[in-house]
Amino acid sequence: MKKKIELKKSPVIFDEGAHTYTLNGVRLSGVTAIVKWMFPDTYKDIPQSVLEKAAEHGSLIHKKCEQYDNCGFGDDLPEVKEYVRLKKENGLTTAENEYLVDDGKNIASSIDVVFDEDEKGCYPLADIKTTSKIHKNNVSLQLAIYAYLFEKCNKGKKAGRLFVVWLPKEQYGKAELMELNRISATDCKKIVKAYLAKEDSTPYREKYFGAKETSTELEPIEEALPATLKDAEDEIIKIETQLKQMEERKKELKEGLYNLMEEHNVKKWQSERIQIVRKLDSTRESIDTAKVKKMYPDVYKECLKVSKVKGSITINVL
Repeated sequence: MKKKIELKKSPVIFDEGAHTYTLNGVRLSGVTAIVKWMFPDTYKDIPQSVLEKAAEHGSLIHKKCEQYDNCGFGDDLPEVKEYVRLKKENGLTTAENEYLVDDGKNIASSIDVVFDEDEKGCYPLADIKTTSKIHKNNVSLQLAIYAYLFEKCNKGKKAGRLFVVWLPKEQYGKAELMELNRISATDCKKIVKAYLAKEDSTPYREKYFGAKETSTELEPIEEALPATLKDAEDEIIKIETQLKQMEERKKELKEGLYNLMEEHNVKKWQSERIQIVRKLDSTRESIDTAKVKKMYPDVYKECLKVSKVKGSITINVL
């Protein structure tokens, strides 16, 4: 269970469905809008369907991590197990999840995780990312503004280290806790002011992050399914899952039958519908083609047989 701490509760109303922040009937801007203003090209080459799918997955992981922090269960997904591991290895305990902060009139956002005080009496902040890659400039700005708002809301309290908790799918890499440099509160104020004034973000981007923006985050390995195949997605996943389960069950049955036949010294069983033959232990001979190719390239080339292989697809359930 998480430790309760004395942090100010924001009067801002957050509508999770619409993802909007309202204070006294006035709509406020979120920090992510400022990040998009600063880095408008980050996702320009990513299909909208891929972004939506990634956002849906990210929301699930966020909710599961929050559930674990609040209730002590919910770590049934690999990403959440990694979240728990990273916290434990780094001596971090959660104080608040989805902690609302605001500047009182224009900006509001929810900080994914506020950790308990560190040895310096500061509160480390973290943002959970489930993307295939981390675009550090974007997240550095996001967390720096979070830290600025956190300290504005909690007079006398200081934000500590700023972390990205990277929880990617297995094919994209290993989960990692990344510490990012903090942009000063003074500079954050200047950036927020420029955003609210609808200024061109280019000079600010060049000043704080370098002359050229690079888009490296969320480079999808696959394209989104075309609309004509989208309806078949659930059925394909169901079939692939059932096939995997049946193969595992078949392997268990075959191992059990082999052991039983070996125990009774039986080589063949047969009924009206099935025949089971036990193959005895044996050895298998094969040619080390790589070695032959290296030692006898002419012989390898002379014996090489080339045949056409029809194209096919590979389906992986993520």
